[in-house]
Amino acid sequence: MNVKLLLLLLLSLPLSGRSQSAEDSLNHKRAWYVPEGVVVQHAGNMGFLAVGPSYDLFSKKVTADILYGFVPKYQAKEVLHLATLKLTYLPYKINIGEDYSVTPLRVGLGASVYFNDQLSLNWAEDYPRGYYWWSEAVRVLGFAGASVNRDFGNDMFLKRLSLYGEVGTYDLIVTSWIRDKSIKFGDILSLSVGVRASF
Repeated sequence: MNVKLLLLLLLSLPLSGRSQSAEDSLNHKRAWYVPEGVVVQHAGNMGFLAVGPSYDLFSKKVTADILYGFVPKYQAKEVLHLATLKLTYLPYKINIGEDYSVTPLRVGLGASVYFNDQLSLNWAEDYPRGYYWWSEAVRVLGFAGASVNRDFGNDMFLKRLSLYGEVGTYDLIVTSWIRDKSIKFGDILSLSVGVRASF
């Protein structure tokens, strides 16, 4: 099958398939554990690729993402697996026509835990208590960015598709930057891109 035709069919699926009617949607409230979307992200100190469910909070001003990420072996000594809780604040959006909008600011915090035998949550007893303030396996993240959104309507299965970009950093490298003047500000930043499909 022609690759272009296959891509066209995949992109048209959300537009051609309808979910429940608007009336049914009002009568059936979504269970608290059912996510409002799914996120796929590349980079951003959450793994080479991260994916997971996404939840809307506080009238859609905050999203909470629970992501599984991995770092392939060619980027590390061994394959790394991690889980990230990512909270993003979306203060406002600017509508561009009927179907498009821009979220000029998205800012947030996250925490990642690495699942690796070489990285422990606590330091060995060889070190005095409090000698190291951080955990080898846990990273605290900060990020800011923007997104472009495409709305498909509340009666569609895919209600919104958002493409976002972010600049981020994490606790340990920020501390190193503060203490070591040879580290440049740009060295502590990383770029990430991602997509959120809302349904």
